[in-house]
Amino acid sequence: MRRKSLSFGLLTAIAATCFLSCNGQGRANRNAEQATADTIQRSVYELPLPEVPSVLTAPEERAEYIISRFWDGMDFADTLRSHDRQFMEQNFVNFLSLFPHARQEVLPPHIGRLLKRAAADSVAFDLVNDIAERYLDDPNSPMRCEEYYILFLEELLRLPGLSEYDRIRPAYRLETAKKNRPGTVATDFSYTDRNGNRRTLHGTRGKQLLLLFYDPACSHCSEILDALHENPLLAELVFRKELTVLAVYTEGDRELWNETKEAMPQEWIVAIDDSRIVECESYSLPAMPVIYLLDAGKRVILKDVPLERLEAWLSENNILRKKYERPR
Repeated sequence: MRRKSLSFGLLTAIAATCFLSCNGQGRANRNAEQATADTIQRSVYELPLPEVPSVLTAPEERAEYIISRFWDGMDFADTLRSHDRQFMEQNFVNFLSLFPHARQEVLPPHIGRLLKRAAADSVAFDLVNDIAERYLDDPNSPMRCEEYYILFLEELLRLPGLSEYDRIRPAYRLETAKKNRPGTVATDFSYTDRNGNRRTLHGTRGKQLLLLFYDPACSHCSEILDALHENPLLAELVFRKELTVLAVYTEGDRELWNETKEAMPQEWIVAIDDSRIVECESYSLPAMPVIYLLDAGKRVILKDVPLERLEAWLSENNILRKKYERPR
């Protein structure tokens, strides 16, 4: 998914000012004029931001104030805007980009307010929900965030007058999103490892456990698994038994698994699912590979996390605070 970029006129003005101080006047004027034209063009697709009172000085207070009034300038009866995907996507991205700067507990009423106003027009309402799903739940979205998506789904299901039919899809997606959330104990399942031993997730020991759901027929899986295996931090943690890696194949093709299991890293537990994880929908597996990080009690620390975020978390939170040399 191509992410809509944030484009505030202030950033353009600053860039134009800097350019003026570093280049010839004639060329600078032409670039400043172009920057102004670009700002005007972008402003067509951006709602005006509310002016934040000067008494609000804390970053989270200022962000929350803007969030609370972000859609005040939007008339959902204006179908030239409310039915315009480009316009709605740009403003949704701007709205969503404020969320990390605010307290999560203040977000639901403002999300609910957006949905209530959009519900006045069925086309606009469907568009807002489609954009929310694409940006917050699509595995390929750079803005994907399950916790924010849960907030949208919960507010959607609270809307008065939502028909039973219209509740089916969001209710199912909410149930799916809430499975194995961070802070909860991961659902147990049984598996057979490549040595023929039958084991369970909860019976697998490890100070921390990296749970990988993978598909040997998936080229993207191979790339990610190779990157995990070659990552120095992960390798050090595995070597020092601070981290156990459990890679589980869930698709049930035992012939394929048998042909490929020995190519997997020897220090990993490589297994095939015995619990029909896919059929029972005990885990959400939107796009392979899916990576979980669990603690010793199998409580979820990170869910469906990209490699970069996994590495950052391990680097910041693990006991390996300095570079060790392996014993010879």
